[in-house]
Amino acid sequence: MDVSPTAGRAPSRARQRSGARPDAAASTSGAVDRALAVLCTFSRESPSLGITEISARLGLTKSTVHRLLQTLVARGMVAQDPAQRSYALGYRVLALAQAVPGEANLRQICRPHMQWLRSVTLETIGLHVVAGDVRMCLDEIESPQSLRMAAGVGRCFPLATGAASKALLADGLAQGDLWRRATAALSAGRREWLRKEVEELNRRGFATSVGETVAGSASVAAPIHGADGAVIAALSVAGPASRFDAATASQHGAVLLEGVTRITRDLAAAYLLPPASAR
Repeated sequence: MDVSPTAGRAPSRARQRSGARPDAAASTSGAVDRALAVLCTFSRESPSLGITEISARLGLTKSTVHRLLQTLVARGMVAQDPAQRSYALGYRVLALAQAVPGEANLRQICRPHMQWLRSVTLETIGLHVVAGDVRMCLDEIESPQSLRMAAGVGRCFPLATGAASKALLADGLAQGDLWRRATAALSAGRREWLRKEVEELNRRGFATSVGETVAGSASVAAPIHGADGAVIAALSVAGPASRFDAATASQHGAVLLEGVTRITRDLAAAYLLPPASAR
């Protein structure tokens, strides 16, 4: 029963009709946020976690974590292994991933061109997209060489580091919201450095990085534009920094731009409407 701050005062008619507490929406929002936080604790490095581990990572009580996990299990988002007393992501998550609009087709269109790029460069080819406030590796084809670099499909990285992040920010200087989210935690000096890097990318078509995300790694990346001209993804060539001298990086950059041109052509063919005469 609702109790107002003033003792003995009857609830308002509006509250009587709705039957909702003033903090009901905030409480629901908090529960959703905690449930999503539980889902996000699972990763490629930590595919299976126990209640104690999740509790420690999120700063939630074990009873709260247990309650959230039971709800997620009931929805198929999480699966429980009673023998190991642990939890992992459920198959329902895969179904949701398949429902992400456009990304399945984007991977399908980019795949053959990524395979071509790997055959030419012999390095790891990655496809990256913006996922909220981070960059996510959407697809990847690893280098055939024994010494190679790999981001890992599904892994997320800061939007302010790495060649692929710079490529995703190619529109960022003009579209302030993404730029603000990506650089909010940077110092003024680092923000200015990143601005110059993106401006250089826009001049030559691709970005470079050495050791920005992983020590000893290097990469070149270029933005992929959609039918409306906006950046929808980034394509990268990555490998050990020892194989990426200035001349090699430039060569990879040229081949990368050819790959992006081919992808852009195929995206246009897949998504643009046919001529009016054919409709």
